Amino acid sequence: MPAQFKRSLYALCFVLSSVPAAGAETLAITVAGIEPVQGRVYVGLHRAPGTDEAFPSPQTMIAGSWRLAHGPDVRFVFSDLVAGRYAVAVFHDANGNEQLDADLLGIPSEPTGFSNDARGFVGPPSFDKAALQVNAERLETTVTVE
Repeated sequence: MPAQFKRSLYALCFVLSSVPAAGAETLAITVAGIEPVQGRVYVGLHRAPGTDEAFPSPQTMIAGSWRLAHGPDVRFVFSDLVAGRYAVAVFHDANGNEQLDADLLGIPSEPTGFSNDARGFVGPPSFDKAALQVNAERLETTVTVE
């Protein structure tokens, strides 16, 4: 798969026009480690992928948002979630070009992060490594970008 296509697909997982699932739970996400304090921070909330889907991808994302990087930590809140397993994918668009920049091999050159601070060996972590159980007891999490 060409590197440009991989970059585009990876960046698409942070599309901002998704509708959250109806429910009663709220998840607050703090993105930590924003440096330099410039550009935008993008967060995508994902459900478990089906057999023909990958995480993170536009097909698994149920909600997304962005904020200007105004300090080393940026907070996001997703409401009206059905209790269940979710994973968070984040990137810091430090140069403000509205996409996740990557090198020729498709490796991100801007900071990224995932819930549970999960890391993949080659590429993003699996959904299971990044999965959070969102319910009345689990309403907050922190994702550190590197």
